[in-house]
Amino acid sequence: MRTRFFLILILLLAFILRFYKLGQVPISLEWDEVALGYDAYSILQTGKDQFGKLLPLTFRSLDDYKPPIYEYATVPAVAFFGLNEFGVRFPSALFGTLTVFLTFLLVKLIFEQSPKFKFRADFIALIAAFLLGISPWHLQFSRAAFEVNLSVFITVAAVTAFLAGLKNHKFFLLSSFLFGLDL
Repeated sequence: MRTRFFLILILLLAFILRFYKLGQVPISLEWDEVALGYDAYSILQTGKDQFGKLLPLTFRSLDDYKPPIYEYATVPAVAFFGLNEFGVRFPSALFGTLTVFLTFLLVKLIFEQSPKFKFRADFIALIAAFLLGISPWHLQFSRAAFEVNLSVFITVAAVTAFLAGLKNHKFFLLSSFLFGLDL
């Protein structure tokens, strides 16, 4: 019961740190965020990216190519919040907060395997979640539209599902899907 209470507090802190003034801090969108937001808006309106490709698997953006998962994850946020800083950055902040929760689950699964640390697994997992929740590195990438943040979420989810699969084989299918998606 106390573990759940502290986990909720940690997740609330992570949420606040990632969402407070998300549309104003950092001050403005950088050019990759602008291109990402415009592509999401264009997909929402026409089903095509800014270069006229119908539902592309890679997005051309300022003479480089972006993976599609974050682009498509931004479409519902832009539809709901509008084409603005908050709408473009929302998926990153959301997946950053969810990564804090998944980190708790991952660390708990790891330390429950060890008889030496089994009774402390919840405590160690809470510390790991808290440290990720306040990590400047993770906060920086959670408050801007960067694909790397979604990739970290998928990786942590895949490893967590794999370790859960050691207890219940049904999770191996989810793990393999997430590892493939992460590529």
